[in-house]
Amino acid sequence: MASIAGFTATLTGPAGFSVFIAPMSDDLGWSRSVLVGALSVGTIIGASLAPFVGRLIDISGARIALTACGVGVAVALSATAAVSSEWAFFLAYGAARAIDMAALNLATTTAVANWFVRMRGRALGITTAGNACGVMLLVPLIQWMIEGPGWRFAWLVVGGGTGLLLAVLAAVLLRRRPEDLGLRPDGDTERPAVAALAGVAAVLPAQAEWTAAQARRSPIFWLLALTSCAGQFAGAGLTTHQTALLAGNGLSPMTVAGAIGLYGFIWTGSTLVWGFLVERVPARIVFSIASLGVAACCVGALLVREPWMLLIYVAVYGVIGGARDALDATVWADYFGRGAVGAIRGLSRPLVIGSGALGGMVGGLGYDLTGNYTVAMLALATVALAGAVLALVAVPSRDATSAVFGPLR
Repeated sequence: MASIAGFTATLTGPAGFSVFIAPMSDDLGWSRSVLVGALSVGTIIGASLAPFVGRLIDISGARIALTACGVGVAVALSATAAVSSEWAFFLAYGAARAIDMAALNLATTTAVANWFVRMRGRALGITTAGNACGVMLLVPLIQWMIEGPGWRFAWLVVGGGTGLLLAVLAAVLLRRRPEDLGLRPDGDTERPAVAALAGVAAVLPAQAEWTAAQARRSPIFWLLALTSCAGQFAGAGLTTHQTALLAGNGLSPMTVAGAIGLYGFIWTGSTLVWGFLVERVPARIVFSIASLGVAACCVGALLVREPWMLLIYVAVYGVIGGARDALDATVWADYFGRGAVGAIRGLSRPLVIGSGALGGMVGGLGYDLTGNYTVAMLALATVALAGAVLALVAVPSRDATSAVFGPLR
């Protein structure tokens, strides 16, 4: 179920959207800054709503939220297929993106975090693989539709169809927590010793249950948020523009779309591997490695000129993409517990998601001002390197009451 939600988010995310940038710009005469602007505006709106949505999800569960998300995405992306003016595109696609950022991703990962503790890393790895599968399967299909029936047909069929699929499955299958059904997290029949059953020494703090107020006043929260911001800024900027960038390097759009599909395939497998790894290696170490990888890919994309180079690029970025997704979904529950994970992660979303919006805008503005992506990609790589350093500093605390700034209120 959670993987289906990620699959649905393909067209509301940078990787799926990147396929539409060049054909819509050519057909409608709009600048790339305008197109990416709709993605960015929707991202910022969704980010501003995320703290409130996170609290609602903690209270009522993800079932209602994901059902509403599916309906909303289906309507918004179907409307995107009919746009003929910039304001209509901002309204339609911006709404779809806002739904994803405010609720869809947050509800999905919160639901999985509530169902798993000991096996949370692998479970969330499988969850985030849904989005990777969407990139793998849908990006080549969308490119084929664009070259045939056209980009409007692709928005209507793929966008509307995946949204309706999510709405139906969420309403029928999803439940809030295992305790609601008389079960325990991880499918356990009794409360286990986490480290013993995992077969390794615990690398994360005990499951202290932080409140949102405690997390907000903790330096750990802000270090994690800044680390996530840097990764999201660079990763979203690269992913949003990679199809146009690579095609602009002299590769055919269909070749690039096929390679992006391969990227999705590698991304799918790597989310599972990283999910297992983060159960055994401190998340801050893995976070740092992932940020270094994003920086390398930002620079590497500028150098891709031949198909063999394209294969190397998508292989490396596919592996790194899996790390970023698995970590972003896992780290908040690992550091702060399950009790208020929706609200705590929701507090970080305006900063993290807003950074992703800025990354996409940097790519678009860089291209419009200079005629290429060189300056923008180097800027994104620099920010990713800063994120790698911040990640190493974010050491988790075992005590939710002492690791805060000043008295709790």
